[in-house]
Amino acid sequence: MYYNLSLLFIYFFLYAIIGWMCEVVYCSIPEKKFINRGFLNGPYCPIYGVGALIIIMFLMPYVSDPILVFFIGIILTSTLEYVTSWGMEKLFHAKWWDYSDHKFNINGRVCLLNSFLFGLLCVVLMYVVHPIVYDLVNSFSSFWIQVIATVAAVFFLSDLVESTRETVSFNKKLSSVYEATTELKDNLKEKGITTAHEVTARVRDLKDGKLSEAKDSAHHLIVSLTNRINETKFINRYSHRRIMSAFPKMAHQDHQSSLELYKAYMEKNKSAKTEHDVK
Repeated sequence: MYYNLSLLFIYFFLYAIIGWMCEVVYCSIPEKKFINRGFLNGPYCPIYGVGALIIIMFLMPYVSDPILVFFIGIILTSTLEYVTSWGMEKLFHAKWWDYSDHKFNINGRVCLLNSFLFGLLCVVLMYVVHPIVYDLVNSFSSFWIQVIATVAAVFFLSDLVESTRETVSFNKKLSSVYEATTELKDNLKEKGITTAHEVTARVRDLKDGKLSEAKDSAHHLIVSLTNRINETKFINRYSHRRIMSAFPKMAHQDHQSSLELYKAYMEKNKSAKTEHDVK
């Protein structure tokens, strides 16, 4: 029993890593920088591990028909992506990816282009990747399969716990940004800043050194706001920056304006650090 579970987990783990690699390449090339994709910190995306197992189990009986594999693969992977998007949104009150700007999308959770690509990946998985992975995994003895699976499971579960904790911390951070903005709301209105968009724009201007106390009467309020944001523990945590980088189209249900403001603040800090390092 333990051997079978170990074998299953190794397949899950390997395909989660392969999926992460595909995501990183797909997202990093257009941005011309490395982007650590995925909810977890480690080099794996669980959704690909789960998806690969589902595909293999459901499509193995149809492996003699590549066309059928392609279309059933589209249905399976699109369903998984939609359910995962919905589940994470309910759990963390944020929409982690959004395909609303893509044609033929369903509630921004899945789109035709990605579904088509996933269908192609299903074909590649069944006819190219899985035979290689199968031979590789089964080249190990049952003892080593159980050892490798146990070590990988401990590593993976530890990352899952830590990443979940960091995401909860990220949500708390957005709440604190909202509270800081609310406390200064009346004072900002007196200076002519009436919308969350204007506040975010002023923080970005501050980043670029465009504001000066002599020219902008709201300067001290914007500085005070950024100081309040900075007071929160772990403000410069890598995890917060990574989450926003990995999911640039994230939309928060409760604190979207705070998310945009926090992004602007983190960009300001990153720019300031870069200038300091150069000097």
